[in-house]
Amino acid sequence: MHADLLILNADIVTMDPLVPRASALAIRGERIIGLGGDAELRARFPDTPRHLDAGGRQILPGLQDLHIHLQDSGYYTGTMADLYTCRSPADLADALASFAATHERDWVFGVGFYSGIFSDANLDRDVLDRIVSDRPVLIYGSDLHSACLNSLGCARLGLTADTPDPYNGHFTRRPDGTPTGMLHEQAMYWARDRIGEIPDSDYRLGVQHGQALCHSLGITGIIDPMVQPRHARVYQSMAEDGSLKLRVGGAIHVTADEAVPEAMARALRMRADHDHPLFRLHSVKMFLDGVLENRTAAMLEDYADAEGGNAPLMFVPDQLKELCIAFDAARFQLHMHVIGDAAVRAGLDGLEAAVRENGRWPALHHMTHLECVRPEDIPRLGQLGGVANIQALWARREPSVTEVA
Repeated sequence: MHADLLILNADIVTMDPLVPRASALAIRGERIIGLGGDAELRARFPDTPRHLDAGGRQILPGLQDLHIHLQDSGYYTGTMADLYTCRSPADLADALASFAATHERDWVFGVGFYSGIFSDANLDRDVLDRIVSDRPVLIYGSDLHSACLNSLGCARLGLTADTPDPYNGHFTRRPDGTPTGMLHEQAMYWARDRIGEIPDSDYRLGVQHGQALCHSLGITGIIDPMVQPRHARVYQSMAEDGSLKLRVGGAIHVTADEAVPEAMARALRMRADHDHPLFRLHSVKMFLDGVLENRTAAMLEDYADAEGGNAPLMFVPDQLKELCIAFDAARFQLHMHVIGDAAVRAGLDGLEAAVRENGRWPALHHMTHLECVRPEDIPRLGQLGGVANIQALWARREPSVTEVA
């Protein structure tokens, strides 16, 4: 057996409990074919043409990010005004105006605004009109559960006082019913779908942008937690032509307005059609609620701020249990978005129903985000064999969260 490369004088974490550390590894093509000590591997692979002295640096297995919207976020951050670093309305105005001035496009897009920087007033179309008045504007929130249009954007898309709220979404309105421009949950996708088709080539660039960032951080595999036909088509084509350099597992998006048989048939078909070594669909994604920032997270008690009120679950509990049982039986892993404590409890109830009905199998059912969890629900996830899929980004204390929770 021959090797193309020997890496020597390294601190290698093997993840093998019997041999947890090594100092050398041998590579042939894209495979590690040997681990051990420097002298051992020199003897095993004497004719290796390339040697690399790691200088004692550490080598880890590739990291896996189990919840990253790589294709969408890569497209957003690679093509839109970056608003993630804006910490005041003035910062946002400067960033968006600068982007608009240097990008002669029909629409002005931005991504990453924090609702908390606007205090009690929040963002609306009037704010955006003062920044960009000659073109339609759509900017997405940092949580990607809300967005805002300017007045030209509302007019271009036909958003008026008479426009009904979409299923599991809503338009923020003034007392007379006219829209403020703020879009929550499915209302955001209502707008995006009406802007026009985005070519697959743009999303391919988004994947390339995202995977370059992943590789720079040592991430070699991900789960994209909301795969629709376009996502699958782009990932599959990139896997087949060799431009996909990450291992991508996908969760097929299932919504509450689908009947179980139709959702199952669609998911089974998508899973069968996408089984490449670098791209597989093994999970289903369900949004049980929204987010705290725009008050769409489902809570067991009403919100404590002056506005009060609550948000409904996005699935009826009995419907959710039926879906969990059916997809678990079909050997899909469940990937449930849960932020409010009511959503967490409903997700645990659904998982419990699936385990009771189908028994256990080597599944890794994910409950993701888990921002608000009642103490009595914490042990249930482990007892049911689930995975707590949390994100450190949303662990920060921000006014947009703490002042409404």
